[in-house]
Amino acid sequence: MSRTPSDTDFHEEIPGVGQFVFARRTMRDEMRIASEYSRLTEGVMTPTPFLATVAGWIATLKVLIVAAPDAWDLDEMDPLDEDAYNRIAKVNNALRQREGQFRKTKGTAGKGAGQAPGGNDQLLVSPQVPAVAD
Repeated sequence: MSRTPSDTDFHEEIPGVGQFVFARRTMRDEMRIASEYSRLTEGVMTPTPFLATVAGWIATLKVLIVAAPDAWDLDEMDPLDEDAYNRIAKVNNALRQREGQFRKTKGTAGKGAGQAPGGNDQLLVSPQVPAVAD
């Protein structure tokens, strides 16, 4: 792959497919993924569900894969081989699952959660504030 390795990369063994190294997603990567998605869908404003799904998988993997098994080449996969789509989906799903582990669970306090800066974690607006006029 053409992506430069980084200290934030992570390894994932995907059963039946092989060992992958993925980059940890950044905001810039999101822009790269969106650009690749646009190229793959050729700018179609309303892609079919199939096109949107597969283009999303491929765009994401093209951007975030740092290293892949020797036999892995998205551009050379046979589009008429149903197993090719299954392998792509399996790799994408493993990536997404691992990325989910990096995110905070909704409603879970992160480091530093607790009292607000300045030592005042009480309601700062009076409860008697009038409702917005119609």
